[in-house]
Amino acid sequence: MRFLISLVLLFTTLTVYTQNRIIRGKVVDCGSYEVLHGATISLPGYNKAILSESDGIFKLPGLKNERVILHVSALGYEEQKISVDLSAGDQDINIPLCKKSVDLDQVVVSATRTERLLKNVPIAVQIISSKVLEKAQVANFRELLEYELPGINFTNNGGHANINMLGFGGKYVLFLMDGERIAGETFDNIDYNRVDMDNVERIEIMKGAASSLYGSNAVGGVINIIGRKPEKPIEITANSRFASEGEQNYGLTLGSRQKWGYASITGSMKQRDPYTLKDRSPLTQEFEDGTKEERDLSETIIAGYKDYSLSGKVGINASDKLQIEAKGGYYFKERNPGGLDGKKVRDRYYDYSGGLKAEYTFSEDRHLSLSGNYDKYNKYDYYRLLKEEEKNYENTQWHVGGIYDQKIGRRHSFVAGFEVFSDDLMTFMFESDGSNAKRDAYTYSGYTQQEWVLNNKLTLVTGLRYDYHSKFKGRLTPHLSAMYKPMSRVTLRGGYSGGFRSPTLKELYTDWFHPYGGGFQIVGSKDLKPEKSNNFNLSTEVSLGKTVITAMGQYSLMDNKISSIWLNNDTIYYRNLGKAKILGVELGISHQLRSNILLKASYTYVHDDLGKKSTERPHTATFRVDYTSRFFRKYNPTLSFSGKYFSSMDTYGNEDISEIDENTGMTSITTDEYKIHYDGYSVWRLTYAQPLPYRFTLNAGINNLFDYKTKFSSFYSSISPGRTFYVSLKWKLN
Repeated sequence: MRFLISLVLLFTTLTVYTQNRIIRGKVVDCGSYEVLHGATISLPGYNKAILSESDGIFKLPGLKNERVILHVSALGYEEQKISVDLSAGDQDINIPLCKKSVDLDQVVVSATRTERLLKNVPIAVQIISSKVLEKAQVANFRELLEYELPGINFTNNGGHANINMLGFGGKYVLFLMDGERIAGETFDNIDYNRVDMDNVERIEIMKGAASSLYGSNAVGGVINIIGRKPEKPIEITANSRFASEGEQNYGLTLGSRQKWGYASITGSMKQRDPYTLKDRSPLTQEFEDGTKEERDLSETIIAGYKDYSLSGKVGINASDKLQIEAKGGYYFKERNPGGLDGKKVRDRYYDYSGGLKAEYTFSEDRHLSLSGNYDKYNKYDYYRLLKEEEKNYENTQWHVGGIYDQKIGRRHSFVAGFEVFSDDLMTFMFESDGSNAKRDAYTYSGYTQQEWVLNNKLTLVTGLRYDYHSKFKGRLTPHLSAMYKPMSRVTLRGGYSGGFRSPTLKELYTDWFHPYGGGFQIVGSKDLKPEKSNNFNLSTEVSLGKTVITAMGQYSLMDNKISSIWLNNDTIYYRNLGKAKILGVELGISHQLRSNILLKASYTYVHDDLGKKSTERPHTATFRVDYTSRFFRKYNPTLSFSGKYFSSMDTYGNEDISEIDENTGMTSITTDEYKIHYDGYSVWRLTYAQPLPYRFTLNAGINNLFDYKTKFSSFYSSISPGRTFYVSLKWKLN
């Protein structure tokens, strides 16, 4: 009997022992080896699931003496399935998770003006996250847009950047900072140096018309720059960067989040010396009769700059339902045109901005937001010898708006808002004698957008906006789009959006003599009509686990398009010239080859019906590969290789040719058309990021790796000086 009892006790003990194995571990980011809090660790066979602690650690007790499969997942990361053999005893493991190639769980606000998950937004939006920005290692905002993003190109007008996004120029692309318009423009573009990349949390890009939500200027798309907000009690980031051409960048950010709210302040200084592009071969004009004319070799100076910025924001939790945010900023830039001119006169730019926002939560499904924003951008001529400034430009914008959103049941949501926008511009270009004069315009707007979830696969969005312009009266802009998910891995989006663009104050009132290029007058017209457009878009997204494929097409029919035309060979006039068509197609693929290797590629095609007046490079493509080593644990370095291809293009112009009749002595003038050919080219980058002890990160890289240099300089050629190098050091505490 004793033997039987002992045998039962032994069997029971062994059974308990074999069912008491433990898996302990830590979940970390495969690239940075930072711990991941809130990761889900599950064992389907045991019906067990737990979350990792704040230090990334987890513990699974009560397991059998066998091989089990762990399922580990976290928001924004690829799921891992890991085989663990418990027959040898308890196991301690580290589990690295890698970010998804495209994170569809990111929050976006631009598409609907409310916070939504990217995967649930019925309108196509591209997100550039803070992690992507860190990997890009760009010196400034323009560099990010030009070399890292498909469908966005730049030309150079008078030494200033001029964006083109899928066939639309700067006056058709609306730039926002935290949802607010940016004052100040040069050749229809914002001052791209105003964007402090160290203070950017993410960038949301809507390609295609968004006038039903944002009004005028949003015909070609919206680029919304979302600033950082502190998430930890103490956050400090300091960085410095040194590069070729005398480039230096310094930045410091301090932030804190407490129970009462948050506060942050950011300061930066950036500078770069002027540099010279020398023609390697002459610009050649090819005439219709086959003759060619070569221009003399020349040099082009690319201006340098020095700028300072300081910005801050404070958010207060006034109650459980009311949050208030105040923000302000100061920006200064001195532009050095180089050469002899740069020793005498330079351009100075000042910007002062501030805003106040209040958000009230009635319930989980009802919210109200009220905001006001002020932005003043000034330009001066600075005479260095006299140490005096002379103002020649002042753009003041203020904006007041409100948004109310509500969910009505499970399948219907409603957004309504209003805006009052004032645009005031003082410049010497409004009077023929060059004296400063001021013009202004006001816009009053109301809009609504409703979302209807018809079933689990189909969602519809309807929208309508009314704008009353002080010069052009009322305008209605409709919107209709749909999102269809035929299966879990496939999403289709498509729709129609009306668009319009009011003439700018410069297009209406300019009366200025342009002293360069032989000299000519530029004259606006008070009789201009707003541009109207009908815009159609279709996109698809296929998610195959480690591979995400996207395709997007947009087609725009424009009416009353405003263009500049030559008359009498000495004057440019702004006129409504009729209709235009623009087609844009974009394809992209992202593939997580291994947990530490990410591949991305894209292709863009743009076509318009301007014929010989077109200045589009029709084909562009991007490629990127990121490799993160696994051999150094938390100090794993990342190596990235990326490039962008720009196709060839032809531009056309006219030249007046004078001939003297030998018999009569009379001079006759004929106009001949000529063509200029621009070769295609590609620019490649190699970057390296090395985490170091004590919270430091060392970055280094080579821009224009293969030392491409343009044959000759013009508006449409690259302004890269050739191969350049940089190194930067960042320290981050949070």
